[in-house]
Amino acid sequence: MKNLKISFVTLLVLTLFLRCSDDDPVIEYVEVEVPGETVTVVQTETVTVVETPITNTIGSDGGITKISEDQTWSNDQIHIIRGKVVIMSGSTLTVEAGTIIKAGEGQDNDATALVIARGATINMNGTADNPIIMTDINDNIDYGSPSTNRNALDRGKWGGLIILGKAQISDAVDEKLIEGVLAIEGEDWNFYGGTDNTDNSGSISYVSIRHSGTQVAPDVELQGLTLGGVGNGTTIENVEIVASKDDGVEFFGGTVDVTNLLIWNQFDDGIDIDMAYSGTINNAIVEYAADSDGAFEIDGAKDISYEAQNTISGLTVYGRFTDEASDSDQLGRVRENIQIKMIDVLYKGTAAEVSKFEKFGDNNGNYKNIITPRTFGTDPDGSEDIIFSDFYFDGTFDQATIVGPNTENSNNARDINSTFGNWAIIGTTPDDDQGADESVFAWTLWAQSN
Repeated sequence: MKNLKISFVTLLVLTLFLRCSDDDPVIEYVEVEVPGETVTVVQTETVTVVETPITNTIGSDGGITKISEDQTWSNDQIHIIRGKVVIMSGSTLTVEAGTIIKAGEGQDNDATALVIARGATINMNGTADNPIIMTDINDNIDYGSPSTNRNALDRGKWGGLIILGKAQISDAVDEKLIEGVLAIEGEDWNFYGGTDNTDNSGSISYVSIRHSGTQVAPDVELQGLTLGGVGNGTTIENVEIVASKDDGVEFFGGTVDVTNLLIWNQFDDGIDIDMAYSGTINNAIVEYAADSDGAFEIDGAKDISYEAQNTISGLTVYGRFTDEASDSDQLGRVRENIQIKMIDVLYKGTAAEVSKFEKFGDNNGNYKNIITPRTFGTDPDGSEDIIFSDFYFDGTFDQATIVGPNTENSNNARDINSTFGNWAIIGTTPDDDQGADESVFAWTLWAQSN
């Protein structure tokens, strides 16, 4: 047999832009001509494959895109929403576990938002291992690689998630235009409210909403999550809201229950409640940034035609105090005809000891035609309008600071001072089960960053 000496020319290895997760072996067959015969040489090279995300764009910057058919957003694409993307009545949006949704740029009235209209359904269900992430278009997060250009204080990059339902609200009208979205003559996809307290808008679970919230006009904002008249047939659980430019979540009436809620580094309030929301928020964490305002702002009925009480149970607040924020000394605001039970609450955090409750204003029965003064109690099974029970202040708090101006029953206060020992403890050794069960938040960006 003839001995052959074959000199191989260095092969140029091409970087292929394909969607693949591993390095792929490439088998190349090279024919080499030799006098009198042809020899086929087999050479194997490993080619590094670089992923580029496949994108699915919905909507246009500053526009309104109405979706009137069922859609599924899959976890093999990055879904880019632009302008207001509206899932219309009768349609269902399904989002697969692990999906990344990015929102286009735009502020004020042009801010991007995903809107679930009354009568529409959203099924956005991630898992602890594969949460669904909603963020802004300039966040470089990708499947398999975390963000490297966003931090937990990057706020206001897009609008937020808006869910609108048919449950009751307390106002002079039964249905109302949602805050943060312009009115359009002849259209009602942007309205919320009704008479069906069992209304079902779908289910949301293991969803992280990041870098959202924007001001549309003075005192008109989009939150990380806006819930307008959402009924208790809807399931909302395991939701994280990071770095909202306004509130973390705002409830405008409705009856929906929310379980396992985490709000981190909001600019305004963590939890904002208005128009006689009557559901239960169970197991929640609010952690301030240095410039955050308060843990919560609670308002009640706006009209005597409908009044209702809500419950917050199992709440942990990591507070801050700083002169940079006008309201960062708040433990919370309780205002305007409120009816609420707050049970099993833990306050702690850097310099939180100088924080106080704001005045319990407009609760004496002469605001918005509500004729009954609100009462205060400490028994969780009681019938009072405002019930505080099982609060623990972890640190060097003092009672006078905590209660703030709320030492008598007047237009601008309720007396939470004389019964302080019945609803609150100041100390440094809270029980392990005081406040929220933090173990259920292991999947969140908050947990991964702390």
